[in-house]
Amino acid sequence: MKYMLLLFNEEAGDMTADADAMAPWIKFGEDAKAIAPQVSGEALQPSGTATVVSVRNGKTITTDGPFVDTKEQLGGFYIFDCKNLDDAVKLASMIPWAPTGHIEVRPIIDFG
Repeated sequence: MKYMLLLFNEEAGDMTADADAMAPWIKFGEDAKAIAPQVSGEALQPSGTATVVSVRNGKTITTDGPFVDTKEQLGGFYIFDCKNLDDAVKLASMIPWAPTGHIEVRPIIDFG
């Protein structure tokens, strides 16, 4: 079953891709391969770049920034094809942000 792991944490001022900052993420990717195949995963631009879209009474309304004003924001996601929820939870606990933020684990519906 596929699971999406949604990564929430306080936003850092400037996301960098230097070797020191990326090392724990690279290690996570390598260690995760032993548990389940990764289907997808991406880091997101800061929440200030978001555009929220809603439609009310047939009118499209757009708002800049995140929908919810909180310290923790969605910063990225992974999708893994896991044997079970236990494996998905194990993967979530290994994500570098797990000790400072939180990781939401959600099964993906297979409409096929």
